[in-house]
Amino acid sequence: MAIQEQFEKFYENIRLTQAQREDAKRKYDGVCGKLHSYYYPDTKYDGGTRFLIGSYGKRTHIRPARDIDVIFIMPPEKFSQYDDNNSNCQSQLLQDIKTILEEKYPDTPIKAFGKVVVLEFADPQHNVEVQPAWENTDGTFTIPNSENGGSWEIVDPRTEIKRIQTSDEKTGKTKALIRMIKKWSELCTAQVKSYAIENKVLDFFSTNSGGEYAPTIRDFFSYFYNSVSDESLRSHLNTALSRATKACDLENEQKLDKATEEWQKIFGDDFPIAETEKGIVATFHQIVSKLQALFPATTEEHLDRKYGIATVLNPAYSLTVDVNINQNGWRQNHWLLSEFQRRGYRIQKNASLLFKIISHNVPDPYSVKWKVRNFGNDARDLGALRGEITDDDGSETKKESTLYHGEHYVECYIIKNGQCVAVGHVFVPIG
Repeated sequence: MAIQEQFEKFYENIRLTQAQREDAKRKYDGVCGKLHSYYYPDTKYDGGTRFLIGSYGKRTHIRPARDIDVIFIMPPEKFSQYDDNNSNCQSQLLQDIKTILEEKYPDTPIKAFGKVVVLEFADPQHNVEVQPAWENTDGTFTIPNSENGGSWEIVDPRTEIKRIQTSDEKTGKTKALIRMIKKWSELCTAQVKSYAIENKVLDFFSTNSGGEYAPTIRDFFSYFYNSVSDESLRSHLNTALSRATKACDLENEQKLDKATEEWQKIFGDDFPIAETEKGIVATFHQIVSKLQALFPATTEEHLDRKYGIATVLNPAYSLTVDVNINQNGWRQNHWLLSEFQRRGYRIQKNASLLFKIISHNVPDPYSVKWKVRNFGNDARDLGALRGEITDDDGSETKKESTLYHGEHYVECYIIKNGQCVAVGHVFVPIG
């Protein structure tokens, strides 16, 4: 697999899954539909009174799923009701919106503050931040700000969305680069605001046409580094630039495994591991082989030996696996491992794990198998190194628990036409 193809898979890995997109739509349409039925009782909700803003409106959102920012367009005649200079009518407007939504979502925490009303849904997918607004004749919106006694503000999200769309149509990479840099910012704790990343990417592409991802990202880090003065941010950018430059040099030397390692230092595990010509994931295979040598298990099974299934990875297929962490003091099925580790949390013994397929693009028909393998002194001493392969029960999930310190490793196989065409894997460090 060439580095360019790895970037294309990386891009898919950080975009929302179909299930996440459907969850988002169900929630923002549910919220705006309720407000529509209250403020426009004589018409049916068709989405015309809502306007997506923020990363969802710009189509620059990344996994894991985050808050959805949406404008609800108020009836023009309602503005005079809240345009009262003698009180904080903006706060009253937000409280009215909150009260209406509480009728539909009585068990959901709802908060009204600043410029928005926030619905904090219990599941780990999306919260909704709804902003009541009046649409102006020039396409801008008048929104409330309840802070400092209350005021009205004019915002122009349409122009922001149009700038990104126009650039993306020209380069074919604007939205992709924004998403990738957001992932970098998240992993390195650079704390760059989304709008700042968007503006930097737009400025970069105003003088750069772009090309393959690797040199484009290297050049962007150079541009970003030379255009900011904040020393902390410059330090993060300098590190990323050095790694990106090294990765490009290694790719030119045909050292794809080493180049991949540098890109993973920048973008994390969502950046796919290099594959050999035979379709075996090289660097990951090396890691597993080393652990297998340190902690050999007589019970370990293999697809080819047990089932006669050859592993012939199809470069057109992708498979992403993650795991929900459930342990004392945490909301049930709220945290994915990727988010858990990003925040620096440690996984305890006696936690419950729900491994699951997050996304794949293998067409029906296919079957799924799982392999569980443990490494570490605790597992060895307990005779629990395991390694068995089992059939999926139809849910495309695998339940496990953490009983000892060490590495808990699960591999997922998608079988099609008698061959393993896609492999997903996840390591869970315990303790």
